[in-house]
Amino acid sequence: MDSQKNESKDAFVELKFGPKWKYISTVRTFIENFTAITIENKKQASNIAMAVNELVENAIKYSDHESIEVQVYVSKDEKEINVNVKNHARQEDVDALNHFLAEINSLPPLEAYMKRMQESAKLITNKSCIGLARIRYESNTSIECTSNNGVVIMHATIPVMNSGGKNE
Repeated sequence: MDSQKNESKDAFVELKFGPKWKYISTVRTFIENFTAITIENKKQASNIAMAVNELVENAIKYSDHESIEVQVYVSKDEKEINVNVKNHARQEDVDALNHFLAEINSLPPLEAYMKRMQESAKLITNKSCIGLARIRYESNTSIECTSNNGVVIMHATIPVMNSGGKNE
């Protein structure tokens, strides 16, 4: 994964682990603790950890290799958190992800989240795709996906709010 230039980041963490479900709660706890000591808004630290958790769950669910990478960067001005989650996936899963992201990014966050919840209630499979819409809605996150030869990088940009709930 390409690292961001040192001039644009302050605090950061990079993790690499085998795609095992049992590690998800450890990663979430670590990210929540990391962001809680980095930003003022402790509730938002929990939301950021939730967003990373959802991205990691998706990476594990769709990975076809033995490695997941997570990078969390805090901008120097502490106004945004950038998250990259990297895994390997089959092209059909990458195509489905890009189609889904285009759909949820075309709607306002709340509308996309509600639509996914309504559609998932009708599904028989466990592929509800609520997680990405939830991240976008609950943490005001912008989500993008890039892929190249089966390597998928989910990028999320989360604006940091002050304790009063306003952008810094």
